[in-house]
Amino acid sequence: MKHVDTRRRVGRRIALTLGLLASMAFAGCGGPSEQTAEGTRLAPGADARITADVDADAVTTRLAVDVAHLAPPERIEAGSQQFVVWQRPSSASAWRRVGVLDYHAGNRRGRLTETTVPHANFELLITVEKQSNPPSPSSAAIIGPTSVG
Repeated sequence: MKHVDTRRRVGRRIALTLGLLASMAFAGCGGPSEQTAEGTRLAPGADARITADVDADAVTTRLAVDVAHLAPPERIEAGSQQFVVWQRPSSASAWRRVGVLDYHAGNRRGRLTETTVPHANFELLITVEKQSNPPSPSSAAIIGPTSVG
C-alpha cells in the first residue's frame, strides 16, 4: 500500500511541475514587442527600434525608442536642434508630444528611454524641431508615421 501512495505523490508532483512549466511558457508569450522602422527621405540611413509593452487592461503602453545612423538635427533641417517623438491614437486625432530623443552626435544615435503612452494602439512619428516643446510636429519627419501596438 505504501508503494501505491509513493507513486501517487510522484505523479502529482510531475503533474504540478508540468502545469507550472506550461503556465510559465504562456506568461513568456506576452511582454514587450519590438518592431523596426526605416528613416524617411530626410534621414534615409536611420533605423528605429521601437519597443512597446502594452497593458491592455490599463490601455497604456510603455514605450522605448532607439534610432541609429541618425545625422545631427541641424544637418537634416537648418536651425533644428531636437528630435521630438509624437503619438496619436488615430489619423483623425491630433499629434501629442511624447518626448525628446537623447541624441549623441558621436555615435549618431538617439534614444527615448521608457515612457508611457495612454493608448494600447497608436501611430508614432519622429520629427526634427527647432525647439524641444513645439505645439505640433513640423513637416520634417525622420521616422513614421508608423503603427505601434
